[in-house]
Amino acid sequence: MTEKIRFESLPKLFKSMKQKDWIIDSFLFRYKKEDYAVILKTYNKKERKPNNFAVAKLEFIKTSDASNSIHAYCDFYEVSFDSVAEFADFFNIEIKNANRNLFLDFSKIFSKYIPDKKVDNKSELLCKLQGSRCEGNDPDSIYCYDVRRNGETDGLSNVRTIENSNKASTLRPFLYGKYKEDTNLSFFFSPNPEDENSDEEIISRVASRSY
Repeated sequence: MTEKIRFESLPKLFKSMKQKDWIIDSFLFRYKKEDYAVILKTYNKKERKPNNFAVAKLEFIKTSDASNSIHAYCDFYEVSFDSVAEFADFFNIEIKNANRNLFLDFSKIFSKYIPDKKVDNKSELLCKLQGSRCEGNDPDSIYCYDVRRNGETDGLSNVRTIENSNKASTLRPFLYGKYKEDTNLSFFFSPNPEDENSDEEIISRVASRSY
């Protein structure tokens, strides 16, 4: 008899994400009377996993202080952190009797918060945090300032990454909707708020170029 998985909603969430071409999702989580934003991101084929059973990377971010977060990963049964000490410190847990079962107890609670489908409409906080984690570069680069062509390689048009699509869709949904069908176009972001341009400015800029 196959063991029942603890995170029953996770396969359904993955299926929903795949159907919508998403590699990242976010949702709220409450633990020990404190609220956290959870960033869930699937592994790409080139990434090295911590073990063969890992299915997603996780980041828990305190909603009261978005600069304070902890990274983890999960399989279909449990969430794992780098160390019990780091885990206990972040979640303000007494470590005197801490052992591996802490992760198991945490996982039982976490399982109740995993959504069973990708929800597009999110709060401003979740959108900002999710958008900043879509691409693996500077998380502060959330201010869109341009849309540009990716050029060609060996006569074939270079295609925008799914990470860039997810980021643009999260942070600039109207602008993404305008250009999503043209996969040769990528969205450019800056860490500086003063660099950001409005949808109208970017659309005008793209229209003025001759490709």
